[in-house]
Amino acid sequence: MDNSERPERPGPDADAAEIAEWMEKDFGWALAEGMEEASNEGTEEKHENDSNDD
Repeated sequence: MDNSERPERPGPDADAAEIAEWMEKDFGWALAEGMEEASNEGTEEKHENDSNDD
């Protein structure tokens, strides 16, 4: 997944509002990454199972 457009994590001096805004924007990225990883794992497992059918 291309992280070039992912929201930048706020610095240590960020206030609660900045952190909350970042968390809201970053949540979508984290969700998409998790779905992509789960999809890739399912594909790998399917290929492993296909090779065991011999």
